[in-house]
Amino acid sequence: MFDLIPTQSLDNARAKGSDLSSVHHDVFDVAVYNEFASFEPVPVEAVVTNADGIVEPQRMPYHALQNTRTNRVADVTPFNMETYSLEPHAELMLNQSGILQMSGLRDYLENVEVCDRVYQEGLRVHRTIYFHDLVDRSQTRTGQQDNSRCRLDIFNSVDKSWTLQVFSGAYRDLCRNTLVFGGEKAYHQKAKHTKNMNAGALITKGVLGLEMWDSQRETMQAYREIGMTEKQFNDILIDSGMIDKAGKVANNNDELKVNQTKLATLLDLYSKETRELGHTMWAAFNALTHWSTHLPDANKGGRIEKKRLDKSIAVRDLIQSDAWTSFGRVAA
Repeated sequence: MFDLIPTQSLDNARAKGSDLSSVHHDVFDVAVYNEFASFEPVPVEAVVTNADGIVEPQRMPYHALQNTRTNRVADVTPFNMETYSLEPHAELMLNQSGILQMSGLRDYLENVEVCDRVYQEGLRVHRTIYFHDLVDRSQTRTGQQDNSRCRLDIFNSVDKSWTLQVFSGAYRDLCRNTLVFGGEKAYHQKAKHTKNMNAGALITKGVLGLEMWDSQRETMQAYREIGMTEKQFNDILIDSGMIDKAGKVANNNDELKVNQTKLATLLDLYSKETRELGHTMWAAFNALTHWSTHLPDANKGGRIEKKRLDKSIAVRDLIQSDAWTSFGRVAA
């Protein structure tokens, strides 16, 4: 059982067995996760007997998790750091807070309710952010007013028991099998904790989905309803000029003009988005958003801000291109 520490940031924390919850109003407050759900990887060693009959420790290619507060090693299956992506809970939530602060939702952060939940002594967590000033007003089948607060949800684990999941929308409740109740999702995606997982991209798309829900709901709804096949997305990428190579040789040879690596990357991202969003313009839009926020080599030479800006401009230009807008008009 947790021992609660009477600090100001944890005043609202309540424990029940090995679980804990806290309700507060600051998206940057991650004290609950730092105090009760913080782990670090520790190497696994096996005790072996060498050829001389001497018992000695031998380092294994696996790691376990140690609770940084209690120093206890958690009861988890050892993992390989070369293939597993450990997403510390506090860092994940601060990443989300920073993305929110830079988004069109930043003006709503003064009036939010944050629900932090810690399960199984910190191995699993769930954070919900309710936006009191973002309300979806609709009517029930009987004509009664039905209001739902917009919200963001993140599920995470450090023991591989849960995938990383990001939800956004206006709904009353949800479950981890992707269902929401009493409302509708703006965005949802899940990802296994592998090395190629990009938590920041998933969070950005969840925030963007809620941002569009607030400011461009008709556009978002149209994107969700208009079908788009992989071939059609492929053609738009080429026709818009987004994936053209630069240089004289490319300009004089149509076969060399298309950046095949970038094309393959975007089509792969589109394929992954369709698993949750279907073959739609919304899936294509989120694939573009993921690409613009995924910067695997951007730190080389300090290029991260320029790389992000260049990608954002490329996506903006595509969304405003005749290839994209014409497809939407014709399909609608």
